[in-house]
Amino acid sequence: MKAYPQELRVRVVAAVEQGEHSIPEVASLFNVGVTFVKKMWRLYRHGADLAPRHGGGSTPSLKEPEHELLRKQVGKQPDVSLEELQALLLKEQKVSVSKTTVCRALQALNLPRKKRVSSPKNATPSGELNSAAGRTR
Repeated sequence: MKAYPQELRVRVVAAVEQGEHSIPEVASLFNVGVTFVKKMWRLYRHGADLAPRHGGGSTPSLKEPEHELLRKQVGKQPDVSLEELQALLLKEQKVSVSKTTVCRALQALNLPRKKRVSSPKNATPSGELNSAAGRTR
């Protein structure tokens, strides 16, 4: 989420300072949260800068070209593993990301994901072990 612009912050403080509206009313007027209004008012009273403290979070590692590549690959090969997608992104787009980032991107795109490589089915049915163990006396 992006930080509120400086101009909005100043206008919120000015509205509270005029005293014509309560803090909840100011929040409603500017379509912001009551906590935000209280925070701006507290900063103003203490002489602190009203500028945003952060830039709205980190920039995403994967952009639209990478998302499109993931869509195509999962469409072609639905059981592709996270490791394979990770290697594909590095090879095709020169983007090195973690398996967690790939997994989150698949979730954001509503695509299925494969957690681990398939292993062969166990040849011994589960009932045979119990019956064999009961016969040894």
